[in-house]
Amino acid sequence: MAEAKKKCRQYSIDYLKSGCIPTLLDKHQPMCLLCNRVLNNDAMKPSKLKDHLRRCHPDKTDKVLTYFKILEEKLQKRTTVDSMFSSTSKRAYEGLQASYNTS
Repeated sequence: MAEAKKKCRQYSIDYLKSGCIPTLLDKHQPMCLLCNRVLNNDAMKPSKLKDHLRRCHPDKTDKVLTYFKILEEKLQKRTTVDSMFSSTSKRAYEGLQASYNTS
């Protein structure tokens, strides 16, 4: 018997209406903007995304697309541990380079 080929769904901008964006590490997995839960690729179907929104966040089902776009922007702008350490290490490197140049 031939096995059914597993379909790997791609993210569509229409999924933002259901409050989901692709994860930063894997573009094939949706992440809920409201609970930050990473869903599996099978949940990338629009009906399953809407079902997640309806079951887990019933108070947000009537929100418009602009609400989810604002949430996405806030998620992109928030500081992460990596960004805090990278800016600190960059300043330390620049200070080391300046002291090396003066000597």
